[in-house]
Amino acid sequence: MRPAATDDLVLVKLNGEQIALAKQANGARRKITHALLCGSYGQMFGTEKQCAKYYDAWKDIFRHLFHQAFKTEMHPVRCYESTYNLVMSLIEEDDRIERRRQAK
Repeated sequence: MRPAATDDLVLVKLNGEQIALAKQANGARRKITHALLCGSYGQMFGTEKQCAKYYDAWKDIFRHLFHQAFKTEMHPVRCYESTYNLVMSLIEEDDRIERRRQAK
């Protein structure tokens, strides 16, 4: 298991227990096999295809927000509830960082 810093972007394949907890938090009918952990910004749960799509995009678009980006098959999950409006939080933080850079 690879330790993650607070603001790493991590695509993780969930184990059976993690899938059960994620379904309990997000709806039993949802197809959940993976999680995309976005450091202190939050997390989302879904299929490998769904999570990988965002991982591939966000690792480049929001590269200034994350210390590192990696994929793994074992990783602790602190919260199993998908973060409401996660992409908006990422956009707002990225914009804030960009404004600070331009002000220098």
